[in-house]
Amino acid sequence: MKTVEPPPTGPISSGYRPWLDGVRGVAVLMVVAQHVLKPTGVDLGFMGVSLFFALSGYLITSLLLDELDARGSVSLGNFYLRRGARLLPALFLMIAVCNLLFLAFGDFHPIRGSVYALTYSANYAQVIAPHSMPGFGPTWTLAVEEHFYIAWPLVLLFVVRRWGIRTALRATLGACFLALVWRLVLALGHVRISLLEIGSLERSDALLYGCAAALALRIGWRPRPWMFAMGVIGTAAIPVAFHTESYHAAILGQGAMAVATAAVVVGLDYRAGQRFRAVLSARPIVTVGVFSYGIYLWHGPVIRVAGDAALDGGWWRATAALGAIGAAAVSYRFVEHPIRRWARTVRPREAPPATNPALARGQS
Repeated sequence: MKTVEPPPTGPISSGYRPWLDGVRGVAVLMVVAQHVLKPTGVDLGFMGVSLFFALSGYLITSLLLDELDARGSVSLGNFYLRRGARLLPALFLMIAVCNLLFLAFGDFHPIRGSVYALTYSANYAQVIAPHSMPGFGPTWTLAVEEHFYIAWPLVLLFVVRRWGIRTALRATLGACFLALVWRLVLALGHVRISLLEIGSLERSDALLYGCAAALALRIGWRPRPWMFAMGVIGTAAIPVAFHTESYHAAILGQGAMAVATAAVVVGLDYRAGQRFRAVLSARPIVTVGVFSYGIYLWHGPVIRVAGDAALDGGWWRATAALGAIGAAAVSYRFVEHPIRRWARTVRPREAPPATNPALARGQS
């Protein structure tokens, strides 16, 4: 049974927001800094990955609801085509080039890990065998996001069509709570902490709070100013409060970080001051954000290659990271962008307009 819901109040942001690419830029620089400076007093990688997850949930949900609003339906075939065009070519290129470099240096250990990366099983491979992904370790986050991209559109559209956006929001927040409870159950069973930290189900709330924010906007909710401020403070403070690996950190720290980063992302659209947005919209930060996926892919293997060449130490790792930025720029210019542009030309079949007002919501 479909429900009729009142329209939202207030304008909803639409179009390209450069500050969100700025968030990507800051997030990827945090991750790279963590791997260059290792170890650091504060887990910058935890902060960066959490921002990536929250932003992914927020934007993917917004895109799906935008298409539902505009067309009355969502072409899942086109959605998955665009996701594949966005993610796969750059991944294939990086693995092919880096594996050749590893073989040239006689380093055969990363080859098996590259298979896990290609099959989006890197997170569970590392849970089972912690040292199975040399060079490709960061690809565990790609596995978490890919599993989300496969499942979330199907679940979201089923719930929204059948029960409306309000119910979808309640169900999403309920799933966030269940993820927290599930981590607690696993901790009581003394499973490996790594499962709580990098498992797809176990980290699902890191994406789902961003999804919940996008859903809430469609029914008229707007974040309060203090929410954005607390999100920024929490994103910076939580890694300090939970700086050691423990069940406590994996259960509560990850849940708190998921809430904080979702507040940062939605707050940037609705509550951040113009100066704050202007900083994140600066061209160098936005450019890094545009290349962020490639930078994330390349930096781990390139640092490993530098080690194979006996170029170890912080300065060499930093140099390798700069090389990864260059590789990401080339990949984006000649591989990623052309294929993504082609994927955007594939048009979904026309669908009849939506008859359920609950489905007609503004852009987030």
